[in-house]
Amino acid sequence: MESAPVPGSAGPPNLACVLLPVITFCGAWLRISHLGAKSLWLDEGATVALARASWQHFAWVWWHGEANLQTIYFLLMRAWIHLGSSEAFLRLPSAIFGIVAIPALYGVACKFTGVWESLSAAALLAFSPSAVYYSQEARGYTLASLLVLASTYFFIRAVDDGGTRDWVAWTVCGIVGFYCHDFTALVLVAQAVSLFFKAPPVPSRRMIAGGVVIFLAAVPGLTYVFRASPENLHFVWMPSPSLRESWHLMLFFGGAGLKVALSLVLWAAGVICVMRARRGGAMDDYWRGMLLVTWAVVPSVLLALISLRQPMFLQRYVFFSLPAALMLAAIGAGVLARWRLGLLVVLALCVADIPSVVKSYHKPREDWRGASNLVLSSASQGDAVAFFPFYTRLMLDYYASQTVGAPDVHVFAPAYYDGGEDVRNLLEALDANPHAFQHVWILMADHGARLESFDYGAETRAKLESLYGQPAVRKFADIDVLVYGK
Repeated sequence: MESAPVPGSAGPPNLACVLLPVITFCGAWLRISHLGAKSLWLDEGATVALARASWQHFAWVWWHGEANLQTIYFLLMRAWIHLGSSEAFLRLPSAIFGIVAIPALYGVACKFTGVWESLSAAALLAFSPSAVYYSQEARGYTLASLLVLASTYFFIRAVDDGGTRDWVAWTVCGIVGFYCHDFTALVLVAQAVSLFFKAPPVPSRRMIAGGVVIFLAAVPGLTYVFRASPENLHFVWMPSPSLRESWHLMLFFGGAGLKVALSLVLWAAGVICVMRARRGGAMDDYWRGMLLVTWAVVPSVLLALISLRQPMFLQRYVFFSLPAALMLAAIGAGVLARWRLGLLVVLALCVADIPSVVKSYHKPREDWRGASNLVLSSASQGDAVAFFPFYTRLMLDYYASQTVGAPDVHVFAPAYYDGGEDVRNLLEALDANPHAFQHVWILMADHGARLESFDYGAETRAKLESLYGQPAVRKFADIDVLVYGK
């Protein structure tokens, strides 16, 4: 692949033949290791529910719920789940896409800079805690990120050469990427913004045509914001943009502690390198550098603007900017050539990332495995189970399907977008017969929250305490299990 480097050390091309497989192997080991160690969390449970749903039900959720936000990934999982449904197996596609992204990032980075810097970018991605984390989650982020890399590769080729095939490939990647995750569209906007820094200007006819095709193809998915109910668009826990959340986003890209300081040094050096290209008259290099800057920054700015009206300033929604941030850091490392300082900083970041990755292996985001196994191992036949919020029922459904001889409990929560009894029916059953259930199990998400903060939570607590007294409480990561019984 040809390289159009921003100023930096080119490095011998055969170096990549030796080091890139080693870097990829290290990244693969980090992504495959302990793949099933953690419990599934709620979003992963939704993936399972959509993978197992009937086609009619899936189509309904696609139109009314969130299935269209990661359509292609969910379609993939509908086939994948027939091969296995363990936690590790469900996460394996994400891990594979995350592994493939490492050499893919190297290939794209070679469009921006030299071999040394491209290898540095691949290494930073291989060891990135954020990249490893989402490579071990049964969601579509790594697949969408891989498509963003492909989109950028063809975008650069199309801008350089104006070839119809490259513009068509860019258009296809844009459409497929959008239906892997709708927020990849923010990267397409960043690509368009970068062209304001291109001299001479790019003939826009083919790009505009491709953009129109992408938009028209995306319309069915975009209309979700008008069709969906408000609770499916925004949850109360979603943050608004703030200095604190912006700092968290920087930690997401650069790492915590000393790592973020080192990343800031590399980012600053990378931006300085881009500015030098402009002053030196290397306008193609300057445009490529500004493409990285806009790719790293514009999606976050756009998400912040969107979040002013509908708070959703979540780090994972700009996960697709992580490759740009890492490439910019790698270019900065190339600038710090004296005493091989840049190489030492990259090595330090990679080594410092390993403890963070290892620590995350056994730290579940939500321990639905532990909470569900407690119910499934201790509940009596006919016990009642209720959930707050109600939709977390799908987690018990998954773990019950993985458990041989699970007890037949009466679940008072609607199935995933499929109706059923809810906690009001539980209250009615207890009114009709106070001795209807030997035990009532309450699974409550949001560790530290009070039952009264949920709909019908106060009524449920009052009724259960009047019949059973104070509950036994078991705490898991972000989950409380309340057991009422005599």
